[in-house]
Amino acid sequence: MKINKNKIIVALLDNLIWILLLISISLFSSSSPHYFTQQNFTNILVHSAVLGVMVVGQSFTLITGNFDLSAESTLGLTAIIGAWLITPAEAPYFGSGWMLSPAIGLTAMFAVGLLIGWINGILITKLKMNNFIVTLAMLIILRGMVLVWNEGESITGMPKSFLVLGGGNIGLFPISVLVMVILFIIAFFITNYTRFGRNMYAVGGNRDAALASGINPEKLIRQVYLISGFMAAFAAWMQLGRIGVAMEQLGKGMIFEIQAAAVIGGISLFGGRGKMIGALGGVLLLASINSGLNLMRVSGFMIDAVRGVVILFAMLIDAQKVRFKSTDSDGKSVSTVEKVKEA
Repeated sequence: MKINKNKIIVALLDNLIWILLLISISLFSSSSPHYFTQQNFTNILVHSAVLGVMVVGQSFTLITGNFDLSAESTLGLTAIIGAWLITPAEAPYFGSGWMLSPAIGLTAMFAVGLLIGWINGILITKLKMNNFIVTLAMLIILRGMVLVWNEGESITGMPKSFLVLGGGNIGLFPISVLVMVILFIIAFFITNYTRFGRNMYAVGGNRDAALASGINPEKLIRQVYLISGFMAAFAAWMQLGRIGVAMEQLGKGMIFEIQAAAVIGGISLFGGRGKMIGALGGVLLLASINSGLNLMRVSGFMIDAVRGVVILFAMLIDAQKVRFKSTDSDGKSVSTVEKVKEA
């Protein structure tokens, strides 16, 4: 029986995230006595919750072969809007003074998130604009709106009931972590056991073939952008609960970590491949690295450099998967049709 070396290498790359996670935990545990503790692992999970929620939405767009670079600014804008609607106007709160109920604030956040996702989807599918450029422009536009909305002032004084998702506990277990795990389970079920999930992989793997098989790629792409916008608003609600302040810096620069966590966890930038369980591993890896570097009191500049290395490494892994999947065991190029059948 002939062994297909390429398939073995691809399988190893697909599961590399868990090896890297174990290596990370081992290295930091040996470097700091405070790392391998229950309190630190709880902190890692809490800090990974918001990132995890964002990665769920981003993974859906990536699987279809698209990007949503606007997700971080969607988080920032929806957080500002939600907090602004439910807080007093005077200092130090700097809200609208309308003092609306938290339910109305949440409804507005989700509505804005869905609206942004809808606009992205329409521009990309109806007007045939490039998804990278559209969402990059949207990132910049929304960040400007965050600054204009409250003139750079941070908003405080939100009701405790509004903050429970990000700051509450069930016993000793953080609610935010529980919700993140539930969302990953739901996403895993959707991508593996539903027609919608299969269609996402089909569109990302070969859009023309998906269209020929009766799938409407444009409709599906609009739907995943709606999901991404909704998840960004959900993450904003969680982030507000964690820090208790809505400020213009919320979510800024987060898109790089979101992309890195998804890709290093196995979600391909080229679309059509990746599992949600791997994306969860990517989230945990980045959170464990950040925690370890902070405990070692590494300079913030060095932490940014390490994040850059992680992102570069994620791109390298994805490129190697594409390379090995595009050739057979004898090193011959595999046709597009054969790759689709294999996927």
